[in-house]
Amino acid sequence: MIASPKKELEEGEETILVDNYGKIIIEARKKRNLTREEFSKKINEKESVIRRVETGEMRPNDALVEKIERFLEIKLKMTYEKTLIGKKKLKGKLTLGDVVELKE
Repeated sequence: MIASPKKELEEGEETILVDNYGKIIIEARKKRNLTREEFSKKINEKESVIRRVETGEMRPNDALVEKIERFLEIKLKMTYEKTLIGKKKLKGKLTLGDVVELKE
């Protein structure tokens, strides 16, 4: 599951795709001495899809992320604990204004 900025945060865990997923995939693929074409064939995906994912043009869906993680033995998702601050429900990304109280 990829976090959506419009999704309301609730307490619990959230899993998001790491920002540098393309670079991680490229490095892991190269460590195995695979070209993009060889890698795409091994995981049964189009080379153009792999290129777009590696360059950041396309965010992979959950099924593709899992396939890449499994084959390259890497992690592309990050899990974090979601919390509510006080009674205020947060939407989107946490900002400094969400955690700092200003005194007048």
